[in-house]
Amino acid sequence: MRRTSCPPILLAIVAVAGICYLLAPTTALARSLDAIKARGVLTVCANPNALPFSSRKGERRGIEVELAEALAKELGVGLEVGWVVFPYQAGRVDCDVIFDSIVDSEVASDAHLRLSKPYNVSGVAIGLRPGIEGVKGFADLKKDQRVGAIVGSLASVRLGQKGLPTIPFTFEDEMVEALGKGELDAALVSPATIGYYNFAHKDSPVTLVPAYESTPELRWEVAIGMRKADDALVSAVNQAIDHMLAQGTVRQIYASYGIEPGVPAHP
Repeated sequence: MRRTSCPPILLAIVAVAGICYLLAPTTALARSLDAIKARGVLTVCANPNALPFSSRKGERRGIEVELAEALAKELGVGLEVGWVVFPYQAGRVDCDVIFDSIVDSEVASDAHLRLSKPYNVSGVAIGLRPGIEGVKGFADLKKDQRVGAIVGSLASVRLGQKGLPTIPFTFEDEMVEALGKGELDAALVSPATIGYYNFAHKDSPVTLVPAYESTPELRWEVAIGMRKADDALVSAVNQAIDHMLAQGTVRQIYASYGIEPGVPAHP
């Protein structure tokens, strides 16, 4: 199960493991494309215990690691994983790329990251326990319903401002587990977390409502963050993303974890 309690970017919600890393200061110089090719290895940062995004143990390596493997293949090099749990560790392992980086130029600049073109869309979705109907967006949630949200997230703040209290959680997987047990009526989580839960609980799935699609502040695109990359690396990674999207590689990897990826506005 995922165990990461990093501060969510843009105060939105803990949605993907890479969000934590995007906030980390990066002081080490990353490698240029020529240096990566000469070394023959691309290094990606990943959380060792964060399925469906990444995992150090077990047969499933996670979406981020599998995408990184596909990217390394596109670049013609091998892959090395730098396992990190806390943001400051990204600099220690000197990784080249960080998946699931939120597309936000100001935050990326502060973290000394260059962003690729987006490859997926995510945001704050609504998970509903079986039997709950009539909820198509955040405005449909009722005060008498038990609604879980990541503590301090923008989603919980916005609902609180509208007079709708939420039950605080630190981890998304625990929130969805509570939802599946009927301890919550609704949960404000990432679509990936809901998709993976349903993948593992095919006999008792929860309902996914992609409410973020109609709420811009709770919707974001994700890209590959490159630590102080040169222009050649950015160009090569963008070309690789184009090919991976065109060939269906990105969709196939997400689908193997029960997740339907979103389509960026400008893929």
